[in-house]
Amino acid sequence: MVEVMTLASAIISGLNCFFAIIVLAVVSGELNYNLGDNVNICQLGSSESTESLRDYRGCDAGTSIGSIGLVVGLIFTVFAVIEVINESALSFLQQKMVLIIRGAVAGFLAFLWLICFGIVVDEYNSNSVAKTNVFSGQSGAQAVAAFSFFSILTWAAVAVILIVFRARGGPAGTAGPA
Repeated sequence: MVEVMTLASAIISGLNCFFAIIVLAVVSGELNYNLGDNVNICQLGSSESTESLRDYRGCDAGTSIGSIGLVVGLIFTVFAVIEVINESALSFLQQKMVLIIRGAVAGFLAFLWLICFGIVVDEYNSNSVAKTNVFSGQSGAQAVAAFSFFSILTWAAVAVILIVFRARGGPAGTAGPA
């Protein structure tokens, strides 16, 4: 059972990396334009003002949280693969502490992706150009919102797997140290 949960957390962590790559690619490739002379336009921003901080909030949230999600997802995937290959590298209490820390980080990332999702949806809904269906980055904004939502679900699943199924039952499936 523990091996299945370890493999599941490795696969889901890899899926988190994939979702983060999609969010980063869409934000940097489709929604964020550089017009030269230090002028950037974010398609998710409000169209009323070009100097407003609100103009860059959606793109900045997608870029920053996507970058953090990608790096942490890669680290989690490496940890899970190492754990599958060599599960006796740490003592029982060290394994349990690592599982709890990883679960807490995964829960925090689920919260960060929830913030990103809220910002992207708010920016998309407040964009007056988007309401007329002539918004050139409409599919990109919808992709960022969708994959942010999927990231919330997958990071929450990793947190549940690590804390509920693994840390409570012990890394080796026992109730206590051997």
